[in-house]
Amino acid sequence: MPAMALRVPLPGNGTTSPASPPEVEGVLLRDVQVLTLHRGRYTTARRTAAVPQLQCTGGSAGCSDIPEVVQCYNRGWDGYDVQWQCKADLENTLRFGQIEVSCEGYNYPDDPYILRGSCSLLFRLELTKEGERKAKNSGGFGSGYYASTKDSFDSGAGTIFVIVLLILAFGVYKFFLSNQQPQQSFGGSDGFTRPSWQSHQAPPPPGFKSSFTES
Repeated sequence: MPAMALRVPLPGNGTTSPASPPEVEGVLLRDVQVLTLHRGRYTTARRTAAVPQLQCTGGSAGCSDIPEVVQCYNRGWDGYDVQWQCKADLENTLRFGQIEVSCEGYNYPDDPYILRGSCSLLFRLELTKEGERKAKNSGGFGSGYYASTKDSFDSGAGTIFVIVLLILAFGVYKFFLSNQQPQQSFGGSDGFTRPSWQSHQAPPPPGFKSSFTES
């Protein structure tokens, strides 16, 4: 009877560990050295719904300046989770605040193996010292346009107000001027002062004797 040789796989010889998932999409989280995440892209999903790779959750700088690309580096294992350090091309007025890398466990939520491409970053954007100084000087982000618009509106409203005041003042001036103007009168030959409307009357008809005419 021919002899049969049994080959027993030894640890570390490249065979699949019993704890690893059978598909190639699973990867041990501790072995992931770098994550590259993009704005506008979504994660891969197997058990859950896909989510944006970059998710801003607030902060003193708001969420209007989400970076295009963020890279998160594996800085070690604390016995519970991977310690990540995330970097991006941010303005010198911005910095990352609290960050949280979230990945989908391959078979269950706390699975040490994760689905490849399923990681996302939740982060807060905070102002740096320079950003706080600029925000204080300008009254806050976006206030420049508001202040300019407000100044323009105030200037236009002020001009209209001055014009209205001038018109009212001119009207009042004309009103008082017309009331204070003396009534024009003309003196008659008899020494009596007659109103202007009388001075322009036609002469009396022949034979009419005026009581004011000298005899």
